[in-house]
Amino acid sequence: MKTLGLIGGLSWYSTLVYYRTINQLTNERLGSSHSAKLILYSVDFEEFRLLQNRGDWEEVERMLSGIALQLEKSGAECIVMCTNTPHLVADSIRKKIKIPLLHIAEETAKEIVKKKINKVGLLGTRFTMEHPFFKDRLSEFGIKSIVPDDADKDYIHSSIFNELTRGLFKEDTKNKFLDIIDNLKKEGAEGIVFGCTEFSILINPDECSIPIFETAAIHSKAAVDFALSAEP
Repeated sequence: MKTLGLIGGLSWYSTLVYYRTINQLTNERLGSSHSAKLILYSVDFEEFRLLQNRGDWEEVERMLSGIALQLEKSGAECIVMCTNTPHLVADSIRKKIKIPLLHIAEETAKEIVKKKINKVGLLGTRFTMEHPFFKDRLSEFGIKSIVPDDADKDYIHSSIFNELTRGLFKEDTKNKFLDIIDNLKKEGAEGIVFGCTEFSILINPDECSIPIFETAAIHSKAAVDFALSAEP
């Protein structure tokens, strides 16, 4: 089994989902008392939140690259950033490390292709919905992505930072999100990408009218696939 290097704390609720899912999948595949081999570096989310709000992605990249290098030196054989938005600087991090970094958008795109879906609605932070790092990866796999209108983007972004990353999961917020999903379906979306890990805590995919692609679950599965693969 290979050792995974997890960058967490972005938020810790998101990291909790990753830690649980990776260990559960590892145990399901190997049985007995097996669990995942991993090294977790958990950041202070407030520091990251302030940097991204200032749009200081250069400093975000410097911080996360430094952590990735520390994990590599500590024996990690792969880097997994336990959330979506930091993948905005994933390509720069990849250039500074010698081990693989599993990109959340690339792994999600592979799953969408398997379902033979060509158009999805993308929900996440404003950074995820507006910056090209996620949309471009989907496009490379022949997948078109659409996002909500400005008012709904504002609502989603505000809900993430004022509620979800603080552990608040309200029924009214869930119902509003479901309305937004239905609107994207009317615009032709055949599936919805949950481009924020906390969405899977707020909403059960069974409550949605079209297929849901939970990026945290997909990313975690890819991490386990890597860890348990036979390749060196």
